[in-house]
Amino acid sequence: MPLNDHEFVIDLAQHFDAEVILVADLYLGSINHTLLTFRELSQRKLKVKGIIFNGVSNSESERIILHHTQLKCLLRIDRKEKLDRDIVKKYAGILRASWHG
Repeated sequence: MPLNDHEFVIDLAQHFDAEVILVADLYLGSINHTLLTFRELSQRKLKVKGIIFNGVSNSESERIILHHTQLKCLLRIDRKEKLDRDIVKKYAGILRASWHG
């Protein structure tokens, strides 16, 4: 994602030597998009903590992405009509549990 005409979010991650969480929304073309993003993160030698799948689940797409990246799935977030405190708390608890496992 561009920050301006010359810099991207990935440049910030590299500058701060930040650990990255890759988020993938499972739409048509997402396997290619996610694998290309992972390749760029790897080429820049950025540490990737894991992946979060967002949206409607697609077990085969998830399997392919996890197989090729060897990343850990940290969380799956379903589509929601609205976001509230209880939903955020639920997903934060799931993420916390998978963070160190």
